[in-house]
Amino acid sequence: MELQKTGCTHIRNLLMEVVGGKFVERHIQADPRLFVDDRVFLGSVRDPWDWHVSLWAYGCDNRGDFFSNVTTTGIRLRNRGWKAHPVSLFIELLESRPNWHAEQWKRTFRDANDAGAFREWLHMLHDEAYWRDVGEGYWRYGLNRFAGLLTYRYMKIFTCRKGELDNLRSISTPEQLAAHEREHCFIDHFIRNERLESDLLDALHSMKVEIPDGVAAGMRSRPRTNTSSKRHGPGYYYDADTEKLVGDRDRLLVDKFGYLAPSARH
Repeated sequence: MELQKTGCTHIRNLLMEVVGGKFVERHIQADPRLFVDDRVFLGSVRDPWDWHVSLWAYGCDNRGDFFSNVTTTGIRLRNRGWKAHPVSLFIELLESRPNWHAEQWKRTFRDANDAGAFREWLHMLHDEAYWRDVGEGYWRYGLNRFAGLLTYRYMKIFTCRKGELDNLRSISTPEQLAAHEREHCFIDHFIRNERLESDLLDALHSMKVEIPDGVAAGMRSRPRTNTSSKRHGPGYYYDADTEKLVGDRDRLLVDKFGYLAPSARH
């Protein structure tokens, strides 16, 4: 299951080489028909502070659906997967309003190595006034009052099968969010972006997938896919206020996976 900006393209390529299969579609929810025959589900996650920098820096290179959503003046119609999801997209467009902030968003994507621009972007992302620009239905759910876009995407893809997204509507407190995640998360093995290859190999070994030593070594040395032009680590981009903002808004993932804020790392 592909959570955006967590190394999922790289994982997909490695899985295709090791176990085969077919790619269906990126970043979608699991079809209920998949839950048969003790099928094993993999999901990828990422340090929330690093994730935000990655999402923004990718936009600085004029890439990604998020960038297209927030920088398109009016209502974005192109390259949205109409053939695959005509009904859901039509409903979403009926509830949409034109993006009035496109130029403001564009200014925040001016340079992938400008920490000030990143902080401007981060404050916009977590400001209610701009949530409709983001799309993805995020603005409709009450959990947005205390949970960020990363947590929303995590809950959408890892705890809701296709057709079950409305299950998130009743969540109105961080405690309810955590309880829902504990009860409904169906991922058997999480792959952390920061140790992607080793976590993936561990998951495959636990499923008794035979991987020759040479193939495993090649997986560990493979360059990453879909990287951005940023030249700095997360600590460069954050000040105390923005570091706390991410820690508070994505508290669920910070607590579950034990992530540390940039200032707390050695």
